[in-house]
Amino acid sequence: MVTGKRNYILLSIFDFLYLFAWSSTMAFFVIWTTQHLGISATKTGWLYAINAFIALTMQPFFGFISDKFGTKKSLIFLIIALLLPIGPFFIYVYAPLLVSSFWLGAVLGGIYLGIIFNSGCGVIDSYIDKISRRYSFEYGRVRMWGSLGWAAAAYIVGRNINDNPNLSFWLVSIAIVLAAVCFMMTKIEVTLEEEKMTSSLKAVHVFELAKNKQFWMLIIFTLFVTQIYDTYDQQFAQYFSLQFSSVDEGNKWYGTLASVQVCFETLFLGLMPWFVNRVGAKWALVIAGTIMSVRILGSAVPLGPVWIAAVKMMHAIEKPLILISVFKFISQNFDHKLSSTIYLLVLFAASIATTVYSPVVGYLYDTIGFANAYIILGIISGLFTLFSVFSLRNRKDPVITLSQERESLA
Repeated sequence: MVTGKRNYILLSIFDFLYLFAWSSTMAFFVIWTTQHLGISATKTGWLYAINAFIALTMQPFFGFISDKFGTKKSLIFLIIALLLPIGPFFIYVYAPLLVSSFWLGAVLGGIYLGIIFNSGCGVIDSYIDKISRRYSFEYGRVRMWGSLGWAAAAYIVGRNINDNPNLSFWLVSIAIVLAAVCFMMTKIEVTLEEEKMTSSLKAVHVFELAKNKQFWMLIIFTLFVTQIYDTYDQQFAQYFSLQFSSVDEGNKWYGTLASVQVCFETLFLGLMPWFVNRVGAKWALVIAGTIMSVRILGSAVPLGPVWIAAVKMMHAIEKPLILISVFKFISQNFDHKLSSTIYLLVLFAASIATTVYSPVVGYLYDTIGFANAYIILGIISGLFTLFSVFSLRNRKDPVITLSQERESLA
């Protein structure tokens, strides 16, 4: 089998299993904490905030280290090793601590989840993006299998969380064992050119990003569009379950809805590379921001569960758009040898936003209700999406490297 095709297949299965593990752990996190552990929406917001805060201390480091490793496998293997004990950790350590010693459990869980998911996802995504460019296949067509893994987990967990909330955590450990086998079977050649490029990367190169206007415009878009949206989506499962006569019925329907939505997301991930290449990364980001804002505001309209489910389905278009366009925007506007660093810095900004937004929005849910909170969030997201029309650059010409920038400035 041709090396590129082999790596595409194995990384697709690996991403399926990694996203399966992530979905099994976090897709119903709010239901697990509020309904099974009896934790309030405000405290759940603090959990998201603590997870994000701890992750943000790690993400710049992981981004730089990821670029220093290049396409070497070592960092991915470390993340896999840390993922393996997630089942016992959640059942025998995390859950009891959240009930008996909330803040201790929150910090310990934040450290663990910050590494394996909040930072680990960026390392894995940027690694697959590098491999896809090396072996000439689209990152989005690997990531679509990851979305299918998320859908499979959402369906299974949604059907069983009321009766067996611990099942999902055991499924994670099994999935990661299989993921480790797939990753070991990949054949990634580290070229001499790459060795030279990664060894020449210095911390000073990261600080030079501060001079790049487009870097800051991307950060602003992340802070006030994508993270407003992600904060809104954190406790959406709880809001959806409240549309039904019983919470248990709402949970089951949410599991079905989430799996159907992610199946459509998988389909669009296969199509979006063509669309983003055609319209350009900037306009793809603007369209994604528009969809996010419409979905947030649409959720505030009290038309019942069918309407809320229809609004949820918009995520199937928005998620592929944002995933593909962010990587395309980075590749079109920045030096490729800093691609992981830039992506993890974007996640770093996202974590800062989540740390601030999550407890505030959780408090709004408890005080003014979900619908009123959604109106506030939707307006903010919409205004900054409009700002991005004028601030982001639509560029398709070759990227200027750091060394070329220094020469032109000299």
